[in-house]
Amino acid sequence: MIKIYRRQLQDVPVLEVVEEKYRYSKTPLVVFYHGWRSDKELVLTQARKLAAKNIRVILPDAMNHGQRIHEISSIPSFTFWNTIQGNLAEFSLIRDFYEKRELIKDGKIGVGGYSMGGMTTGALLTQHPEITAATIIMGSPKLNEYAKLVRKSAQEHNLYIPEDMSKLTSWIDDYDLDNYPETIANRPLLFWHGTADPRIPYEQSKSFFDSIQGQPYAEQVAFITGYKAGHLVEPPLMDKIANFFEYYLE
Repeated sequence: MIKIYRRQLQDVPVLEVVEEKYRYSKTPLVVFYHGWRSDKELVLTQARKLAAKNIRVILPDAMNHGQRIHEISSIPSFTFWNTIQGNLAEFSLIRDFYEKRELIKDGKIGVGGYSMGGMTTGALLTQHPEITAATIIMGSPKLNEYAKLVRKSAQEHNLYIPEDMSKLTSWIDDYDLDNYPETIANRPLLFWHGTADPRIPYEQSKSFFDSIQGQPYAEQVAFITGYKAGHLVEPPLMDKIANFFEYYLE
């Protein structure tokens, strides 16, 4: 039976989803991140599908979301980038918690996420070689390109945005997978993006995938196109994600 346990890792509320018989046993670990203005409870269906593959799944509430809900800044994307930065800062806290309790089987760690969570995943790949496999679902791996798009849109709509916004979020440079694609390091990485996504451009994910084809570090990168699909994950895709992690973390 799959059980859901609520934990508080310092100031990070998480749901731990795992088969009851594996609660105190070593299993592969997957940290799965929700999207913008969502929360950990809204990715429970995905977590249950993963847990059914004998994987321990950790669903954190990102800063400014869920139990940590906070008013967002009126400056376009400022809270968005602050939230992703929080995810990046807290990843090691989650990893260490389960490592210290010897609950990670053979060091197998997966990371994935939807939308903002997918962007978090790509950023984590640049800095964490211990990640075994990852999924970027309808999230851009091109953080700087996406940031420029948001700034341009804000200007077109006459919204206030600081002239030094790029400097205020300059940490993005070091976590932009598009800047450091070699950090994929031949790890299994699955992309999915819908061609009709109105929020995060399909072209950013697809052009990145096309640009790394033939590179030795990208031999295990796969891309699934959701033809005419929008910014939504359907159950069949959730099954593909679960099967992907089962295969590469077994």
